[in-house]
Amino acid sequence: MLVFSVEIILDCLYSCYKDATEADLGLADAYISGDFSFVDKNEGLLNLFMISVFLTSCLVIITGLPKLQLQIFVANRDLSTSTSKLNNKRGWWTPLLFTSAIASAKYFFQHMSRQNTLTQARRNISRHYDLSNELFSLFLYETMTYSCAIFKTQDEDLKTAQLRKVSLLIEKAKVNKDHHILEIGCGWGTLAIEAVRRTGCKYTGITLSQQQLQYAEAKVKEAGLQDHIKFLLCDYRQLPNADKYDRIISCEMLEAVGHEYMEEFFRCCESLLEENGILVLQFISIPDERYDEYRQSSDFIKEYIFPGGCLPSLSRVTTAMAAASRLWYNYKFLVHMDCCAVSCQVGKFCI
Repeated sequence: MLVFSVEIILDCLYSCYKDATEADLGLADAYISGDFSFVDKNEGLLNLFMISVFLTSCLVIITGLPKLQLQIFVANRDLSTSTSKLNNKRGWWTPLLFTSAIASAKYFFQHMSRQNTLTQARRNISRHYDLSNELFSLFLYETMTYSCAIFKTQDEDLKTAQLRKVSLLIEKAKVNKDHHILEIGCGWGTLAIEAVRRTGCKYTGITLSQQQLQYAEAKVKEAGLQDHIKFLLCDYRQLPNADKYDRIISCEMLEAVGHEYMEEFFRCCESLLEENGILVLQFISIPDERYDEYRQSSDFIKEYIFPGGCLPSLSRVTTAMAAASRLWYNYKFLVHMDCCAVSCQVGKFCI
């Protein structure tokens, strides 16, 4: 049996108040603010993730309150699907049953204030992607390609798995040398460079990140592909010309569109796509049955990592597509992680 332990140094009793009134986001905020730290600097945080009763146990020791009372006191999401009819009607209002109600509502309204209008979308993207290219290179490595690599074996390295994903996107788009491709959310330019190298197509990529734009343009120049690839600092709703594209690819960008703008996204895609063109989307989705609760609440990712972000459900995507465009849903490739084994190697980085 695996045993995990956590020893913490409590620097500020206010962190207990945050934990109790704001639940998981309170715990995160207390850690980020330095209100508590770990005796084991290497594995303390990792072990914390493994211990679901950590917060309850610590508060029992500190306050002397009964364990059951504390479990209710800090509860924010853990309503059993088998025992509570309320679970099907959850949102930011759910914690009204608990002391985290005010904080839950606060974070919900903060999230709603970051809806991806033309102005706010650029701010949201900048808060994440403009942290620095050096930071992202520490964990994206040489491909500078974000998330959802496709591994065939446990022994494969990240580069191989990411290039497999890139190859699959090019394959699904059926790109040839006569095509003009639009990539919405071009990132650091890897997909553009690989597509042009393999097919000789013409390529336009758009991003809202100044840091990504600078990096991608430098990589294209280094590859000698300036005649084929153009990048723009531009919202998908404000492309500066009336060009039509044979193919549109969007990889891991749909999560930045937001629930409220999904129809507008597909209207724009249809207006930009040639007749008989192909749109290829890759995105991280959330199960349909969890979508309404999820989009009407906040969480650590929305608050600290991807402001304005919203994982769409497959039904939300297909419904918006049908309502706002003539685009039709033809094929999906789905990679699920029914069982995810994660190993972490702690390293020291100069950031």
